[in-house]
Amino acid sequence: MTSSGVSGRTKDEAQGRATILNVNDTPAVLYLTGRILTHAGYHVVDATSGTEALRLASGRPDMVLLDVHMPDIDGYEVCRRLREQEDTRDLLIAHLSAVSVRREDRLRGLAQGADAYWTTPLGDDELLANVEALLRLQSRAQAAVRARDEFLAIAAHELRTPLTALRLNLERVLHHLARTPGDTLSRKTIEASTAPALRQLVRLQQLLDTLLDVSRVGSRRLRLHLEMMDLAEAARDVAQRLAMNARAAGVDLTLALPSHPVLLAGDRLRLEQVISNLLTNAFRYGEGKPVQLSVEAQADTLQLRVRDQGIGIAEQDQARIFNRFERAATSGGSDGLGLGLYIAREIVAAHEGTLTVESRPGAGSTFQVTLPRHRAEAY
Repeated sequence: MTSSGVSGRTKDEAQGRATILNVNDTPAVLYLTGRILTHAGYHVVDATSGTEALRLASGRPDMVLLDVHMPDIDGYEVCRRLREQEDTRDLLIAHLSAVSVRREDRLRGLAQGADAYWTTPLGDDELLANVEALLRLQSRAQAAVRARDEFLAIAAHELRTPLTALRLNLERVLHHLARTPGDTLSRKTIEASTAPALRQLVRLQQLLDTLLDVSRVGSRRLRLHLEMMDLAEAARDVAQRLAMNARAAGVDLTLALPSHPVLLAGDRLRLEQVISNLLTNAFRYGEGKPVQLSVEAQADTLQLRVRDQGIGIAEQDQARIFNRFERAATSGGSDGLGLGLYIAREIVAAHEGTLTVESRPGAGSTFQVTLPRHRAEAY
């Protein structure tokens, strides 16, 4: 098998192939391991010494299969050096040892920074299963890091906007005070300057509440305070609170709610949070067009729907929008952290219900909350 440099990785990455740096000073083991990995679709780069491995690792392979016993620099030392260098410290490293391995050797290898310690010979299927498992874990970790970085960037932007407005409003108040002699600054002027600042503080509180909700949901600490409640009444109350938002968006909000109570055992504040999120999204993406909020009692379920006639959601995006940091549409401007639907779905799931969407681009969207009636009967 012919070795190739890691620098030739771009073409392979485009084909979705992982690059594995195969380090072993025993030619037969080096060849067989490389052959197995190559036939499985991996791009394999060979190194026959610790020195060569350190040089090639700077090309950022996806994984390093590192023999422990080598004549120039042993695998433990190679691993330690890779972990010390900024550009290689995050590499995925698995030790391989073809001799009798003591417990102390395994502990030493893992303590030096290896992610795994395997004893050879391994069967073809066992080697590939181990490699695939480590790469899968790495992929999940990288996805989590990307999500974290994206979240921090969005959160910083969302928090900076109200903070900037708050600072400007307070500076305006100070400017008025500095230019106004004595106590002649009017109450109307003070209210006009401080009211926007108060609105921005409310916005900051909402953002922080959202961050806390994500933390609770992610750590399974979202607790419900159940009480017998009327879902129709909750929907009506939320609609009244958001009436001004609807008018600001040019939305004609209509209600289709039963006159009789629609009872269930639920956390009213949390379910109102769900309704508020769905309506706010409908106002945002269906601006200037009608929105309907309805509640219906079926034999075994209660259904709450929010229908808009907005821009709609492409079919391939309809599952994605319930993920963290995703927006409710792929086109048009959008505010927020991309967490509202994620939190709403988790709240509904905590009530043993479902949150689904039906939509077509240009034809609007219908979000439906379905809750089981047995909660009310057992309460």
